[in-house]
Amino acid sequence: MTLTPTRRTFLKGSAVAAGAAAAVGTGGVTLSTLTNATPAGAATGTGRLVVVFLRGGQDHLSTVVPYTRPSYYAARPTIAIPANAVLDLDGEWGLHPAVPRLHSLYQAGRLGVVACVGNPAHDESHFGAQDLWEYGATSLTGVSQGWIARCLNATASPSDSVFRAITAADRVDLSLRGYSALGVGSIASFGLGGVSGRTTGLEPLLSHEYGGVAPVEVTGRRALDAIDELGAVTGSNANDPVKRAFADLATLFDRDLGVEVATINTYGWDTHANMGTATTGSMRDLLAGLDSYLADFQADLDARGVADVTTVVMTEFGRRYDQNGTGGLDHGNGMAMLVMGARVNGGHVYGTWEEPVVEHGARDVAATTDFRDVLGGLSAAVLGVSPTTIFPGHSYTPVGVVS
Repeated sequence: MTLTPTRRTFLKGSAVAAGAAAAVGTGGVTLSTLTNATPAGAATGTGRLVVVFLRGGQDHLSTVVPYTRPSYYAARPTIAIPANAVLDLDGEWGLHPAVPRLHSLYQAGRLGVVACVGNPAHDESHFGAQDLWEYGATSLTGVSQGWIARCLNATASPSDSVFRAITAADRVDLSLRGYSALGVGSIASFGLGGVSGRTTGLEPLLSHEYGGVAPVEVTGRRALDAIDELGAVTGSNANDPVKRAFADLATLFDRDLGVEVATINTYGWDTHANMGTATTGSMRDLLAGLDSYLADFQADLDARGVADVTTVVMTEFGRRYDQNGTGGLDHGNGMAMLVMGARVNGGHVYGTWEEPVVEHGARDVAATTDFRDVLGGLSAAVLGVSPTTIFPGHSYTPVGVVS
């Protein structure tokens, strides 16, 4: 059979093109920025950033536990983490016993915790809340760029690497919408032929097809450039896709390809029922996995001598203070963020506790730190961009977790 691809079939059929296709459609990029990017160049900020999004609304108080407060145990008679099992942080807060390696990083001053974080919009819809976090906004009215895209556009130059901003998935995250980001599902499958290898003779044909200056031509050339750049890079062969994604990110940072920001997602945090106990159940398993992913990633970076990467972990909202009738927790407000790596002022818990408040008809974890203050600190310390540029109209208050 003769293969005669069109522009459309190329963009739909290749792993690299998933990022480019997202750029053309709803997932990632304002195409007018693509003409300013080339496949070579160095990062322009003061560090490099990884944003880990825990999709589903991770429960704050199972992860970062207020173990000295009797009201916590009264509110969660079967799912609270026992005080004698908690990994102490500061005499007031502790970590779930399933994350001992993150606790060790905290003790070593390499991990900081921000408690009681929230978006003032208090949107309890998964999709609405995720969009607001990724756009860095309290309302989507008039917002067209993700918060990371605003950071990158503030310092963009013609020498920016094609790999400057990536999502470790086939689809570019909304936080990068408005910048020419790439979706990299995996290094091993990144190419015209996916896991089966490059299709013979296809690249010259596509190079000819993408010879113009229209946005789709520029997008196609960037995709081909990215394939060439990664052709000699060996990626992870781990069966676990999240483990593989973190390992691939460490490789990309190590290869000095100009990666400045990467986003990565984990799923399954919508724990409405049967969360389990400190030693068994879904929450314990989710946190044990997170402990492994993050600690392995930091150890990998350390082994490679990559010392300028900061990792932040977030979710779209927290859960209710009181457990429900099915041994789980409904959607709530205040959540916890973790910050790990190069720029962190680790070994401290940031944020202020207030007793739970009744919101939307039930008790909620009070959100006393605005999420834009945490992200604003990261934009300044890691990406070298003023928080007032990223969050116009917001009165920025430093949290102190990064510097």
